[in-house]
Amino acid sequence: MIVVCWMIPFSVYSQKGQKIRTVVIDAGHGGKDPGALGKHSKEKNITLDVALRTGKLIRQSLPDVNVIYTRSKDEFIELHRRASIANEADADIFISIHCNSGPSSAVSGSETFVMGEHKSEANLEVAKLENAAILLEENADSEYGGFDPNSTPAYIALNLFQSEYKQQSIELAQTMQEQFTKRAGRKDRSVQQAGFLVLYRTTMPSILVELGFISNATEEAFLLSEEGKTFMSQCIFRAFKDFKINFERDNSTISRSLPEETPAVTKEEKAPPQKDKPVAKENVSKPVETKNSDKQKLVYKVQFYTCPKEIPLSDKRFAQIEQLGVYFHNGLYKFTSGSFTNLNQATNRQSQLRNVGYSDAFVCAFYDGERISIEEALKIKK
Repeated sequence: MIVVCWMIPFSVYSQKGQKIRTVVIDAGHGGKDPGALGKHSKEKNITLDVALRTGKLIRQSLPDVNVIYTRSKDEFIELHRRASIANEADADIFISIHCNSGPSSAVSGSETFVMGEHKSEANLEVAKLENAAILLEENADSEYGGFDPNSTPAYIALNLFQSEYKQQSIELAQTMQEQFTKRAGRKDRSVQQAGFLVLYRTTMPSILVELGFISNATEEAFLLSEEGKTFMSQCIFRAFKDFKINFERDNSTISRSLPEETPAVTKEEKAPPQKDKPVAKENVSKPVETKNSDKQKLVYKVQFYTCPKEIPLSDKRFAQIEQLGVYFHNGLYKFTSGSFTNLNQATNRQSQLRNVGYSDAFVCAFYDGERISIEEALKIKK
């Protein structure tokens, strides 16, 4: 069962606002962390060059966009700090730029990742390679809850951190891949998913770009060349620009055509008991939960659906959802299922919802009625 709000793609309303005004460009690695190594190159140098070129293009062509760099020189920035820079700036888009490396010098091509569950061992290895940077951080244990970047089970747990902006991230990633292949002539390694620490904490559409393999001599030479860096930065810029134009056009059209009300369920239809009351319109400055038993303790819920208009919990489209709830956050009504004190029970509910069509359902935590990160929840549990 897939619910469509007003017959409009879900992704349109995942974005924070109607305009894209701030982008954070993250040059992977830096300082004491060189990243991948080619015969003649270091990943950190290529990513910084391409990042600065991309930002310059955006500033020149899109003056309404604020460009923020996580680093603008050769320095070490912790992975968690990169996400914090984007969150603190209330950014609309986060783009992390990297270069790949593989055991075979024959492998080549560009690929773009979003935060998600890896589907192959190759994707897992890419994530391990990029996440290894935390081994150079002084407070890694406390910042990442003991996360081991070389442990495969750790990545299964990391899959809990699903972004509510996943679909938009995928759309941006697809646009990026089209630019890399059609404009720069790169081999298309397509859009991929994996667990990247630099992405899971961001609160906006976020992607991680792998420009190419510097373990491949031909591709390394291309990425080191003036032509190569120019092409790749132009591709990232054009993908961002196209995504921005399409998003703002669609958002403008939709905001003018939204109906005023949602039809409620009729008396003859059986509606599920309301475990949570609908969000009060006058209380929209923070996430709101009205179930009294949840107020004074930590609970996990599974968010599965988002809409800009308030919908009664008795609406027939939610008839098959157990323990239905709703809260208001970032200008959107966000619908949840369940209220669990045990994280494993919440992940089981997440799996159930995904199996019936809510592919982007993810676990979120609430403490004293306020939404908090899963990481904060785990610390509270301890």
